[in-house]
Amino acid sequence: MTRDAAVFAATATVATAVWLALYRLPFRRNRTRQRVRMAVAGRTGLPGRYVFPILGTLIYLAGGVLAAVVVMYAGDVSLAGLVVWHVTPHGVGLLLLTAVGASALTAFAMSTLYALRPRIDVPGAVTGVRWITEILALPRLWRYAVPAASAAVEEFFFRGVFLGGLLATGAPVWAAIAISGAVFTAGQVLLTETALQATVLALSSAVLAVVCGLLVAVEGSVLPAIVVHASFAAYYTQTSARRAAPVAAAVPR
Repeated sequence: MTRDAAVFAATATVATAVWLALYRLPFRRNRTRQRVRMAVAGRTGLPGRYVFPILGTLIYLAGGVLAAVVVMYAGDVSLAGLVVWHVTPHGVGLLLLTAVGASALTAFAMSTLYALRPRIDVPGAVTGVRWITEILALPRLWRYAVPAASAAVEEFFFRGVFLGGLLATGAPVWAAIAISGAVFTAGQVLLTETALQATVLALSSAVLAVVCGLLVAVEGSVLPAIVVHASFAAYYTQTSARRAAPVAAAVPR
């Protein structure tokens, strides 16, 4: 890997760390969260259970977009080069194959977990992640929209700006996918609270990193990967909601 690629990877990794810190650290303590919830609900009339799903999502999306802009500027990455997609039957077929592959590989990974530890509760672990628990308090339509929007920003940053920038600076495809995917997976793990949550999100994130990374490398655009990741996140969050009504009802109001 070239020196320029190594510098770009370090820059993107630091940007990721700052993005996640801005999202996670300010409201880490329950007392702070309660004060903010009451203040926002009192000033806006917003139901308390909606404050952090909305506020947290806005912070996460804004942080991701800002991180992408900073890294694009630092690495001289072209926006047009990331998002322009020449739609062809071949490309649409690859998109659909990637979506099916992501679901199948994730299902295989979860089945392997069950085979190793039959008593684990994967749906419970997923819905126990704080940001997912909060999303489940939202109306049904927003349970699709919020994870889809978050996934779109993640994909634009990690498979668009990060991976695309590495390729532009001379990194091999396998290295670009591995490095951007490792940082993405680590970031998802940092948003968990238990070992099982970390394992489940690490496996699903690694699957997305590889299949979406390959899709971007072949198609030369991040748009197909955004479609795959956004639909994947929206579907699985909604599926979890059907299995976790008690979790959503337990969110402070």
